Amino acid sequence: MSTMSLDCLELSKTKLFEKICNGLSVVQRTQNLLDCSDDLLFAWDANEGCLLVMNWRLPLTVTEQDAKVNYQTLVPSIPIILDVDRVTVSNECSLVALSGPRGVCILELPRRWGLDGYFMDGKKQITCRTYCLDYLLFQNNNHLEVRQVRWHPNSVSDSTLLVLFNNNTIRMYNHSKLRHVWQVGPLTMKNGANTSLTDFGEVAVDFDIAPATKSRCADLTAANETTLNQRNKKLGGKPAKQEKIEWPIVVLRENGNIYIVLTSLDSDITRLQGPIKITPQKMDNYGLESCSIMVIPSLPPTIVIAESNGKLHHALLMDAEAAEHSFNEVDDFILIEPAEFVIHVLETVELELGLSGASNTGPKDTYNCPIHLKRDIINELRYFAYHNAGLHVVTVNFISELQRYLDSESEEDRLELASSSKAEYILCTKIDSAEKINAVCGISQLQLPAGVVLLLGNRAVISLKLVIDAQLLVAPSDKKYRACDVDQQESGPSFLDKIKTLLQRNVNQPILANKMSSASPHEGYELLNQAIEVLREQYLKRHVLVRAEFAKHINQIILKKEQQLREIKDLEHEREIISEGAHKLAERFEEISDNQELLVRKCHSLMQKANNALPNSILAECEFSQEVERINKITKSIAAELDKAKKTLNKQRYHIANSQEELKKNVYELPEKQHRIITEILTQLTGEIDRQITDAKRINKIVGV
Repeated sequence: MSTMSLDCLELSKTKLFEKICNGLSVVQRTQNLLDCSDDLLFAWDANEGCLLVMNWRLPLTVTEQDAKVNYQTLVPSIPIILDVDRVTVSNECSLVALSGPRGVCILELPRRWGLDGYFMDGKKQITCRTYCLDYLLFQNNNHLEVRQVRWHPNSVSDSTLLVLFNNNTIRMYNHSKLRHVWQVGPLTMKNGANTSLTDFGEVAVDFDIAPATKSRCADLTAANETTLNQRNKKLGGKPAKQEKIEWPIVVLRENGNIYIVLTSLDSDITRLQGPIKITPQKMDNYGLESCSIMVIPSLPPTIVIAESNGKLHHALLMDAEAAEHSFNEVDDFILIEPAEFVIHVLETVELELGLSGASNTGPKDTYNCPIHLKRDIINELRYFAYHNAGLHVVTVNFISELQRYLDSESEEDRLELASSSKAEYILCTKIDSAEKINAVCGISQLQLPAGVVLLLGNRAVISLKLVIDAQLLVAPSDKKYRACDVDQQESGPSFLDKIKTLLQRNVNQPILANKMSSASPHEGYELLNQAIEVLREQYLKRHVLVRAEFAKHINQIILKKEQQLREIKDLEHEREIISEGAHKLAERFEEISDNQELLVRKCHSLMQKANNALPNSILAECEFSQEVERINKITKSIAAELDKAKKTLNKQRYHIANSQEELKKNVYELPEKQHRIITEILTQLTGEIDRQITDAKRINKIVGV
């Protein structure tokens, strides 16, 4: 199969991948030299020791010749001499962590502006500030190695980096400064040499950060805090501090033991708990060859534990009913608190690491390699598992069941985790039993449109589109279907569920990537036979069964339709009969109603005549009826007189209104000069009268009257 046919975005034609492919290491091992943030794709160039970045959406719309710049080169301010095997972009795309087994470097990204959203408006080469973390620490400890690097999700400045070392320590850095050093296990190095602890698998191999939880130390001192708050209120002081939020750091050791470090970003004090109890218990443990761990932020959090033999354990991290002490002789000198958590394993998924011929298959020929986990940023129910033999996409189905159960308001709803997870072998890079491998050197997930980009050890670039399963989407009508679960149980499974069951397969045919060395004709023939057998048994055979089931279902629908048509005809005939009967009944009802009304009137008239003809009529009643008739006549005459009085009143009002209008018209008006003179004379008289009144009062006051 041609590699170009697997590059739907045609990224292999870009100059960025042409350049970084020349710098791939000859020694094949799984690493991740790619990372993506929104529309920017980052790639590490080992030849020139610089970071390349391109806008991966531009090749989809414009040609590379028409673009302003093909890619940008971010040159570190200091030469990076370490072997970079992991590129990790921070959450807000402001920093990039370049890590390798012997060190970690932080590269500050410049600002973005311009039409295409490049750094510094598309400048081809940009020198970025770069600083190494604890350079002297690695120089003085030759056996010290970096195991895992993760950005903290609660960093306000987007600059908090956690680094796990093989001496069971986690160091927290903020930019270039070391903030905290957390011991997560016994020291495995003394005087520059490994101790025997590595033989027992006590070395931490991976870690991940779980969702934040409320600190339980506050519950133990609640009474003291309450008393302190009361005293502060009386004294007018400040109240006690609020409860702290802790971020559990889940640490995985090589022997499968899991420890949890409870701490906050602004505290040197940590609380180490473990090994966490894992249920149900097994004789061979859950991870004798554990290599990586990942936390899916569900409710409760889902933990994925990967082993190098291809086993993936899906478990739930839950609160323990009571804190329990764990016994471990190696950790006797480390302060370990009682475990407040418990891990419950729900299922184990086995991955197929490579495809081999029929002659080479067997329990002794199983291939083991480290498995790396990567969370799906588009769908939280899915994650990626990449390794030396290719890429798997694993779907965790019980997370949606847990979410549905938590969102349900029905008290009768029960939690049933019946659907198992599904692992799809998307890309296979190992098709024979040879020792040479074609490892995944880089993987990055794209958004809008959704896709995944892989860089293989044979310098092949693969870009695939991601298809989201409809079962993983929560449709608005799902609640209606959930409300009818009882009816569905009574009527049996639906046809859609039956088809899904028939199409569900245990093995899929992955995409085969090119090998660095061509396989022999015999191995190719065996691989072809295996692929044909998988297609026949898992694809074609199931489609034949589905076709037969569809034919059977169609016949049933046709028979049911004919039966329903016959029933419809019978119902229409019965409806005509009922309508005719209803019409007759309506006519009969109207006739009876008319007769009833006539009879009622006759009864009233007969009763009136009978009452009048009674011989024992009371004299008072006769007088009362005569009085009523007399009052009625008087009332009518009064009403007639009242009408006449109203008419007379209206006439008088009319004549009065006319006379008033005539008076207004006949009013004599003085000339303006005479009116002014009379006004002045009256004003003078008023003043004279006021003066005389004043004099009279004064004389009375003098006389004493």
